Amino acid sequence: MRGAFPSPSIQILPMMVAAERGFYKREGLELELVFVRGAATAVQALLANQIHFIFSIGPQMPAVWEGNDIMILAQQVGRPTFSLVVTPNIHKIADLRGKKLGVTFGGSTAAGTKALLELNKINPDKDVEYISLPGNEPKIAALKQGIISGALLAPPADYLAMKAGLKRLVSLADIFKDTAFTGLAAHSRTIKENPQMVRRMVRAIVRSVLHTRDNPEDAVTIAMKRLGLDRDAAQDAYQMIREALVPVPTEKGVELMAQWQAIALNIKPKRKPSEYMDLRFVNEAMAELGQK
Repeated sequence: MRGAFPSPSIQILPMMVAAERGFYKREGLELELVFVRGAATAVQALLANQIHFIFSIGPQMPAVWEGNDIMILAQQVGRPTFSLVVTPNIHKIADLRGKKLGVTFGGSTAAGTKALLELNKINPDKDVEYISLPGNEPKIAALKQGIISGALLAPPADYLAMKAGLKRLVSLADIFKDTAFTGLAAHSRTIKENPQMVRRMVRAIVRSVLHTRDNPEDAVTIAMKRLGLDRDAAQDAYQMIREALVPVPTEKGVELMAQWQAIALNIKPKRKPSEYMDLRFVNEAMAELGQK
């Protein structure tokens, strides 16, 4: 059995905890975790039946809207993990008006930046200028050089940026508190052809999400090992996601993630979240484990 993830990060920590603590094997699963560079490539591998599961929620939505039956089965982290990191002269979000911001066009940082600006009464299409900088390191370099005034960074890049003299202005996890950010998904054919495998996989992820939430020290230790972080960076990143470690996604949370994807790609969602959510297995697992 194969599962694909687009990049190692704190937002898929439960997936890594499940591997480290044997939750897949406990369910009788021999899972090969496949790193696929680029979320779109991982989605294509799922559609081509080269993999059975994908550890994401947002990246597959454009394919879903075009009629592909990729179903969301569970959630790992239910909040965006980005922080808005700015140069020292920026003291509040309003100070970004007229400034240059670093984003990755077509990605979650572009959508999250626009959503944050709109929330603060700044026109995201007129009041700022965007510079496309794929990845965290180019954004940090541009911030240090004063080329841009702000950018959304994912852990641990935000922590490292602060250590370098930049400033974390806000955490999106504190603002968008119900956003289905990362999870577990499969094609409907996999669900139909092998529901027992899917059931066991979902149960492994549920156990792992709960374990990650309830065992901070173990989670931090695994983050250090898997992501190559020092303890302070791992703890900082973990604290950002701990409250969002919720296995069951909400329709509201999936809808907000859909809005982010739509903004990033300048398209309109064509299907309701309820049409591509299959929560039978996650609700079953939660009941078995005595969780509400």
